[in-house]
Amino acid sequence: MQALYQFPEGQIVAFALVFLRLIAFVVAWPVFGSTSVPVYTKILLALVMSMVVFPTLTFPNGAWMVMGQEVIAFAAREILIGLFLGFLMRMFFFAVSVSGEIMSMSIGIASAQLYNPAMGSTSNVVEQFQIWLAMLFFLAMDGHHIFISGLVKSYEVVPLAAEMVNSAGFATVATSIQVVLVMGLKMSAPILLAIFLANLAMGILGRAVPQINVLMTSLSVTISVGFVVMILAMPMFIGQMSGLLDIMAQEFFKAMKVL
Repeated sequence: MQALYQFPEGQIVAFALVFLRLIAFVVAWPVFGSTSVPVYTKILLALVMSMVVFPTLTFPNGAWMVMGQEVIAFAAREILIGLFLGFLMRMFFFAVSVSGEIMSMSIGIASAQLYNPAMGSTSNVVEQFQIWLAMLFFLAMDGHHIFISGLVKSYEVVPLAAEMVNSAGFATVATSIQVVLVMGLKMSAPILLAIFLANLAMGILGRAVPQINVLMTSLSVTISVGFVVMILAMPMFIGQMSGLLDIMAQEFFKAMKVL
């Protein structure tokens, strides 16, 4: 306890700022930041990460961090940076959600809703399946290690002593959203093509044989074709997720460099 009382005030404030960036990152990032994870678990995870990261950081002058009005601005800046970096990580799952939403709308089962643990909201069955698959792939490929290491490097790119944040870094969100939409369309392309051909065939069949109720028949045909193509295209979907993870990692580090 005596050693704790002798701990410099500047280092205590610096640790608090490190903890604020990490807790904001943990709250915003996917998988562990979802609403299904207890709040106490998130706080404990951020605290443990802060205790591991803080000794590895170097500060030009720790004594400048004293309690004052400027600490509020520094705290807000750290929270903003943590939320921004955590939001960039969610882009990986946003692309998967876009593809799942498009697939379910094309197949015709968009009304079946389940709880989505990665996004903390409800989603359809196909999107839910792809999110779980993406979560397993994300953890198996050590995606969380990549982004945590990037978060640690963010203290070198955007140190605690920096007084300003370059707003140009937030402009990368627009390009990231564009990447998300494009990748979502690419992931759902096999289903879209198969459903288009199935509807075209049913339209021709309806014109050739008017006695067939095409509207009722096409529902079961569309669902069957959609699930069959989804299973056959699963290896390609996994490969696209690998490429998406690489793209999101590049966008993550690019955004850090311009902050």
